[in-house]
Amino acid sequence: MSDKFVLKENQQNQPQNNQLQFVSREHMLFATPLWQTQIKGVDNQSIKDYCYFLRENTKGVVISNRGGWHSGEILQPIPIALKNLFEQTTAYTNEYCAQITGINDLVLGNFWININGKYTYNRRHDHQNSILSGVYYVDAEGDNIGNLIIERDDNMEFFANTKYKGKTPLTQLTFLIKPLTGFLIMFPSWIHHSVEMNMENRDRISIAFNLVDPGLNLQKYG
Repeated sequence: MSDKFVLKENQQNQPQNNQLQFVSREHMLFATPLWQTQIKGVDNQSIKDYCYFLRENTKGVVISNRGGWHSGEILQPIPIALKNLFEQTTAYTNEYCAQITGINDLVLGNFWININGKYTYNRRHDHQNSILSGVYYVDAEGDNIGNLIIERDDNMEFFANTKYKGKTPLTQLTFLIKPLTGFLIMFPSWIHHSVEMNMENRDRISIAFNLVDPGLNLQKYG
């Protein structure tokens, strides 16, 4: 494996008496990174207004959403705040996230808007034909707004002793993230994820997107 993915250079203990000496290099193989980032300075109100405008003037689609509204088309022009968010998030990904992914030329492939009212949710799914996927929360207030659930992508549950299952980061089966307004969550697109039912008396508004190989031409909605 390339040395640039070595997390720690040679580590060694200091043996005493008859102790063995262990000289180690640590690698993180096939890891599942997840980035949770607060983005300050976004004009969420103008984006929120656009989300509702889109819902009122276009027909939604049903994909992973159960209830709620998933945009089926994007009306131009999009708000300047949303355009800036996509441009700067892409740049952030190709600079900061690239330290882990080793990929620094991703482009925005497609995006869509989710408006989830009370008792609506998104079932388990992934995002094919992309490398990284993200969700930005335009409005997500309340303790019961519905967690984002990230699932591990192997069969660890068949190998780990029940004593350890779910007890450590190595043996954890799922990871729950509470949505918060102004936060961005990004993860590899092949990771299965879902969103719990919104139990608040208000909408959960988010914008999901995919970052893709620049040679891949995707439609402008999910």
